Amino acid sequence: MLNKISRSNPIFQKFKELEKNNKTNDLIFVDDLSVLSLTKNYPIEVESFLYCDELCYQPQTMELINHLIKISKESYTISKSTFDSIKQKGNSVGLMAIIRNPQLKLDDLKSKEYLVVCDSLEIPGNLGTIYRTMDAAKVDGMILVDTITKPTNPKLTSSARGCNLLIDTVSTNFDEALNWLLANNYTIFLGEPNLGKSYKEYDYTGKIAIVVGNERFGINPDWYLHKHEKVFIPMYGSNNSLNVGVAASILIYEATTNRIK
Repeated sequence: MLNKISRSNPIFQKFKELEKNNKTNDLIFVDDLSVLSLTKNYPIEVESFLYCDELCYQPQTMELINHLIKISKESYTISKSTFDSIKQKGNSVGLMAIIRNPQLKLDDLKSKEYLVVCDSLEIPGNLGTIYRTMDAAKVDGMILVDTITKPTNPKLTSSARGCNLLIDTVSTNFDEALNWLLANNYTIFLGEPNLGKSYKEYDYTGKIAIVVGNERFGINPDWYLHKHEKVFIPMYGSNNSLNVGVAASILIYEATTNRIK
């Protein structure tokens, strides 16, 4: 039988700190059932698990609870009022966990041929959308350059439906990312509103890195000082740009379709 902890317990306080103001690079607060369910099929490392034992659960959810208890380093129960004081979602089912975010280096991506580079993205939802598209399109890896959205932001993990935990990701700065990509012979495609050639005109086979930039300021201009290809998405209406998550998804799917022909 698991020990029951209150909201004053240091373990619960750790959960609350990660949910409200995550300052770590390696721990992620999760209370999304779909994300927690990924632990059944993928090697996701769970540090701590809490669940509300005052709620009634469907058999499938109880199976997941028992699985999480088995794989977690520590597990505890909490009251409904304690859970309600921290939950992110109105329809949350009473489960939450601290998951370890894998810490990779650029050289861990050496065997990957198909990468996406997100340059200084700010909004967790945009980055989450890109991760979900990458998973669906079988992109090999992600490089986060000078990221403003922390990789451990719980809103990112929720919007990504946990795909950020499944895709090899490296956080680094501009100089290191650029030098590594050039040294390893990647073709760098810079997503642009209207420069270069249409996204339909390129060959995306071989080692490629698709770069998309900040929601307000776009790509770091220093990218243009080095070998690259400019790629744009034609705009036929009155608007002159797309949301970065939408634009990245279009480029990613075009590249995937091109690569699997």
